[in-house]
Amino acid sequence: MKIKKNKKNSDEMTILEHIEELRIRLLWILGGIFIALMATYSYSEQIVNFAIAPLKYALPAGSKIIFTGVTEAFWIRIESALVAAIIVSIPFTFYQVWLFIKPGLKNNEKKYMIPFVLAFSIFFISGVAFAYKIVLPIGFKFLLKYGGVNLSAMPSIKQYMSLFLRLIMAFGMVFELPTISFVMSRMGIINAKDLWKKFDYALLAIFITAAILTPPDIVTQFLMAGPLIILYIVSILIAYLFSTKAG
Repeated sequence: MKIKKNKKNSDEMTILEHIEELRIRLLWILGGIFIALMATYSYSEQIVNFAIAPLKYALPAGSKIIFTGVTEAFWIRIESALVAAIIVSIPFTFYQVWLFIKPGLKNNEKKYMIPFVLAFSIFFISGVAFAYKIVLPIGFKFLLKYGGVNLSAMPSIKQYMSLFLRLIMAFGMVFELPTISFVMSRMGIINAKDLWKKFDYALLAIFITAAILTPPDIVTQFLMAGPLIILYIVSILIAYLFSTKAG
């Protein structure tokens, strides 16, 4: 007697296999970050000095950065080393992401592994560099000038690092838009026509995203929104060249 295979159980097993694969990849990513952290912690002081450079450049003469809690400086070192470890391990992280999505790709698409990892890494680092070199110095100069002659700037290192880390990670992620567009185009999820039709909605989403992720000033928001608009247009071009979805 033949036993019929339960389709529902088969589907559930497939889902469970995907979840297990995701768990394994996340563990590898966390392991990579932990190994990188052991190296970056040794340079935590230099990392903090590197991080505060844009603020020191913008501070008026006589102002300085302070910390107000006994443990604040210690935890800033840990936090800075951790973010540095995340950035350093980016290529390994994206390699694990590739391994997760690889089973869903066609054989001729699996050759994109090296370009995929390189593109994700380069765009992320480009976003971080753009935030560090352009957005932060201009944004801090704009914000600190409102102190005038009667108010002295004495920013807390804790508040500053929270803003600094949030901004560089946000810019790193939003700069991934073209590579995400490539992956989704190859998977047939999006195409250039759909992206172009939704350009007005994308503009609204871009400015809302910029308002959420940046300080409440118009200059910093435009410094994020401007590149995002350009990246969205680049994403449309990428979708046009690589999309497998008809339309």
